[in-house]
Amino acid sequence: MIARLGRNSLWLFVSRLAAQALNVIFTVLLARRLGSLGFGEYTLLAATLFIGNMLTTFGTDMLLMREIAGKRDFSRLPAALLLQLGLSLLCVVLVVAGAPFFPNQSPASVLALRIYSFALFPLAFYTVFTTVLRGMEYMNLYALLGLASIVLQILAVLFLPVGGIVVLATWLLGIQISNTLLAGILCSLRIPGFWQSWHFSRKGVAELVRASGPIAWLSILSMAYQKLSVFMLSAFGGPTLIGWFGASSRAVEASKTAHISVFTALFPAMARAEPGSDKTFRSMRISLLGWAVLFALILTLFAQPLVLLLFGADFAPSIPVLRILAWMLVPYTINTYYTLAFIAAKQERKVAAALLGSILVLVLLFAGLFPGLGLIGAACAALAAECTQAGILLAQRGIQVRIPGGEKAHEFSELS
Repeated sequence: MIARLGRNSLWLFVSRLAAQALNVIFTVLLARRLGSLGFGEYTLLAATLFIGNMLTTFGTDMLLMREIAGKRDFSRLPAALLLQLGLSLLCVVLVVAGAPFFPNQSPASVLALRIYSFALFPLAFYTVFTTVLRGMEYMNLYALLGLASIVLQILAVLFLPVGGIVVLATWLLGIQISNTLLAGILCSLRIPGFWQSWHFSRKGVAELVRASGPIAWLSILSMAYQKLSVFMLSAFGGPTLIGWFGASSRAVEASKTAHISVFTALFPAMARAEPGSDKTFRSMRISLLGWAVLFALILTLFAQPLVLLLFGADFAPSIPVLRILAWMLVPYTINTYYTLAFIAAKQERKVAAALLGSILVLVLLFAGLFPGLGLIGAACAALAAECTQAGILLAQRGIQVRIPGGEKAHEFSELS
């Protein structure tokens, strides 16, 4: 298991490191091409699609991954696709009708939102295909798909004709369609008889809705928590503030490369819960915490040159925000580890309690701090909410995970 986790983590780390470097190039090119106002419009565009994808996935990705990793069960794939397509249709209708009511948005931004919302349809297929690859632990193929996506996005920005956010949204829609086709081809080539178990039925969809309901609830809470700051900034300040806050957030996200790589490889192993795995998991958690502290220090010390070098003087207000958001890396590590452990153990309620607590803290502190402190207050609220979530999760340690195919429960001793 250690060898497998190491191999998968290395694949994901190298690919994500390359993807993050490419994503920095994409972000810098886009920010300089569109300016702080246009970059703020793009940030809202990306956040909206992220929310739509989280809602339409309805928790089926984690459920399917858990079943594929534990039992190699593909029977629910058709139902998952039907469910996601149906929810995608509903979301597209809502975005098309409601885009004009988004606060502080230009006509071009509204049109871009409408166009990009249609990416939810290919995303439904893409989510199912990549879930299979992750559950089967084909992390090399999953990693290559991510790299292909960001390379195409960079090419889109480099050769983007005059037209701003509307043309960008159209190109990004085409890129998502291309990635989905590639993901389907990889599944067909790598997994023998991949399409043989695809039998569509309304009964299967209903059963999947009941099974994935608890995880879907977590997805909705997680989505609300992750993107709440962007939408509160949109309501209180507008696209420019979103652009400054988004630039800082992107820098923090880039520093999570190693963590995301390990966590992505770790969840299938948690779903199998092999005997003796507790020591491996404990050592990984401690190592990731150490890296989180190191990266937070680096971002704090070098916030000014990083922001000015990557984004330009127009994004100078992002510098103090980055110094605060950098320390979210430490509670983020705790939160992600225990969230995956609880979901693998089918104890989603514990994660839901932590998310609800962090959302409440974020809303209350944002409302109290932003009017007087601006972006600094928003960053402090985000950090406090992340720490709150970590505290609640740590208070709920001590879980048991049943080994697939076994009769005895295996306890993660490092959680007790």
